[in-house]
Amino acid sequence: MPGIVVFRRRWSVGSDDLVVPGVFLFILHTIWLIVLAVIYGVVGARTSTSEECWSELREHIVGYLVILSGCVIVEFCIAHVAMRGTILDPTPRASMQYLLYVRLAVLVAELVWLVLGVVWLSKHYTTCTSQAAKDAILGIVVCNWCVMVSVVITVWCTFDAAGRSWVKMKRYQRSMRDTPSKFQYRRSGNRNRNWRHRKVLRAYQDSWDHRCRLLFCCMGKSDDNRQNSFSDIARLLSEFFRDLDVVPSDVVAGLVLLRKYQKLNRQEIVKSNKNDIYEFLSGVPITPSTRFLQLSSPEGKEEFEKIVHYMRFALAIYGWPMFVVTSSTAEVCKLCPMLRCFLCCKTQALETEVVKDNCCGCNVAALRRMIPAEDIDLVYSTFHVDVGETPFFVALDHKRRTVVISIRGTLSMKDVVTDLNAESEPIPMDDTREDWLGHKGMVSAAEYIRRKLRDDNILSRALSFDPARGTQTYDFVLVGHSLGAGTAAILAILMKQEHPNLSCFAYSPPGGLLSMPAVEFTRSFITSVVVGKDVVPRIGLHQMETMRADLINAIQRSKDPKWKTIGASVRCCGAWEDSGGEAEEFSTTRAAMRDHASHPSDSSIALTVHQPLYPPGRILHVVRNHPDKRQQKHESRFSHWLGRPTPVYQAVWRDNEEFDEVLVSPCMIQDHMPDKVLKALEKVLSHCKEVPPARCASTNTGLRLHTLSMVTGTGEPGAEEATASAGTQPNT
Repeated sequence: MPGIVVFRRRWSVGSDDLVVPGVFLFILHTIWLIVLAVIYGVVGARTSTSEECWSELREHIVGYLVILSGCVIVEFCIAHVAMRGTILDPTPRASMQYLLYVRLAVLVAELVWLVLGVVWLSKHYTTCTSQAAKDAILGIVVCNWCVMVSVVITVWCTFDAAGRSWVKMKRYQRSMRDTPSKFQYRRSGNRNRNWRHRKVLRAYQDSWDHRCRLLFCCMGKSDDNRQNSFSDIARLLSEFFRDLDVVPSDVVAGLVLLRKYQKLNRQEIVKSNKNDIYEFLSGVPITPSTRFLQLSSPEGKEEFEKIVHYMRFALAIYGWPMFVVTSSTAEVCKLCPMLRCFLCCKTQALETEVVKDNCCGCNVAALRRMIPAEDIDLVYSTFHVDVGETPFFVALDHKRRTVVISIRGTLSMKDVVTDLNAESEPIPMDDTREDWLGHKGMVSAAEYIRRKLRDDNILSRALSFDPARGTQTYDFVLVGHSLGAGTAAILAILMKQEHPNLSCFAYSPPGGLLSMPAVEFTRSFITSVVVGKDVVPRIGLHQMETMRADLINAIQRSKDPKWKTIGASVRCCGAWEDSGGEAEEFSTTRAAMRDHASHPSDSSIALTVHQPLYPPGRILHVVRNHPDKRQQKHESRFSHWLGRPTPVYQAVWRDNEEFDEVLVSPCMIQDHMPDKVLKALEKVLSHCKEVPPARCASTNTGLRLHTLSMVTGTGEPGAEEATASAGTQPNT
């Protein structure tokens, strides 16, 4: 931060990002310099100077030695200069652009010599007697071509389409600040500045729109709906990064710093005696008022078994890709006889309607294998996917007497577009309420599914499927994971008035889903499930803006170069230490930074702020508790050496507003995977069976915790959380 300016254009790379490329090329070219010097000295002494191939080769090698010497010197300077300064202070790196100009001139000479090397190989490779010299020239030609290709790819990736307009705007802003302006020119100056600012914003919006269309080019011919989605996403992204001169590595460094401050802050809180927080489990503060799920009671255990049961439906709609990932080779082989390719003489049951499955029916076959096999009938399934249109299936669960509507999460690029269309819009109910807002892309997906259910009479067919078994009295249950969870929650709101007994289970729902008035309405019939430090329930436009403020705050407090900051996150490169109360100072200023949402280098620039949206319904959070390693006697010696005792999974009830901060962790993505969610839920049940019933629950009036011990995390999923002694389990 900021992006480097070369050729009067801003690029999407910082001058401190050139440490690794500079060091890598310095080592590579040093090796080749030594190799060619040795070949020139050894082979030249043994080869007759009258040979035509050696005469040309000697000149070529001498030229390469000169060019490589220049490369080594310039790349050493680039790496050295890139290590100077801090993230927000590029002044010590001001000479970087001139070094790049020199390196470009050397690169041109290198390209010319590379072409000459190809010409020499084509003329003399088969006739020259020195095999070592031929192999060396061939190797350096191939290596340099790879370097040239990597340079072209790097330039293409770091090119900023609006970079020239950005430089012009910044130059104009500096001139307005430096030049004393009289009162009569101030208004025209502001008008000119605003015009230039709007021009840059338009350029950046067009740039983001181009990136979106390039990223999603595999989606085929775009219709009006997709074009509008691309435009909305481009405008959203350009506004989010408006006036924020950051490069991708700045975000990485900010996440590293943010994780450091979060970890140190939790350790300080637990060590302090001034609060009632005993420990942190998956980032959740455990206090005497923490409400653990009461699995010791029949009602609590039955409710949780229902949550685990319907998670299997949410997993099944992902079809054959998820089945292949989660099943053994033997299970995958058992799927083959169920495919349409192997059932030439049979026809599919007439009561099941399948839309847009592949030619072999892989998705339906996998779906039937993954849903609970006991007394389930599949009524309808569609695997059609488009922007704002996601696959789903309808099944009858005769054992629980419910009609299950399972909606798929993100699995394609079109689903990603639906996810990114994250602005809020009113939920289209019959009695519209302006303060009931929802995620725009998921509102569209919910409307699509409701329209399909009505137009194709799917629900009527499900209710009349088997009148003898009373299917007409079945209740409706909506389930989904991730994108499917958000869509299921909004669809449940749309269907609730027509079906009062409807309920919904949303697994890992997105954080920016519903406004608080809509959340309050859903508490009675929607149950959301979040595992560990899953990032998706903590991600929404408002949460992202909060994280942006935290990243800016963390970067502003960094006194180290970027390479050192990122390197500190690697275990072998050193550990984090709190020098001089950094974590406490960061926590003190965090609230003020979030409120002002100001630019890191210009506090007069206010960044965008959106209305907060929250996960739906009441939230059950599955957290990990890492017992003391000394008590893990059943663990293997290998696991003990690695310091990764088997975690114990528990479930606590949490408020929707508590998911307002992204917890930076290696497991923040892993905890979102649907198969990991199912395994975590199953481990909660298995743990309850292994311990006495009194330890499976806690009352709402108190929580008796024993002495806890804090340890430093290992960097593995969940390992950075606090570990507790055997008496950590809550008692009733």
